[in-house]
Amino acid sequence: MVAWSTPATERTGEQNELAKLSDDIVADVQNADEIVLAIPMYNFGIPSVLKAWFDRLARAGVTFKYTETGPQGLLTDKSIKVMAARGGKYVGTALDTQATYVSNFLNFLGLTDISFVYAEGLAMGEEQAKVSWEEADKKIAELFGQ
Repeated sequence: MVAWSTPATERTGEQNELAKLSDDIVADVQNADEIVLAIPMYNFGIPSVLKAWFDRLARAGVTFKYTETGPQGLLTDKSIKVMAARGGKYVGTALDTQATYVSNFLNFLGLTDISFVYAEGLAMGEEQAKVSWEEADKKIAELFGQ
């Protein structure tokens, strides 16, 4: 975070390399019309690699800014589709911390057009997993107009 917070003219070579990773992630999101995230639930959260991606995307003055009335997201007009896979069933419960976190984070950046597709109960037996995948496939077809 220090690398991309340092003015480009003052960065070391190593800082430039580290900042480039964040710069590339930001540019990819800024240039996208639609973003699809496939997220398994690990211990009620998101995988650490996605958290690291989020950390490189959240850039004060670039993807959000602070104002007198609070933070304002600078990423807008993008559709987000989240495919969430879980071993248990958590939608609509207090244990669905993953969806809340992902929504809050994306909203903070100005990304508010978010749709979730859930494949739940995948560790609750073969029949439950089959039904869940079928329901998820139907929702995906609806979201993508197929």
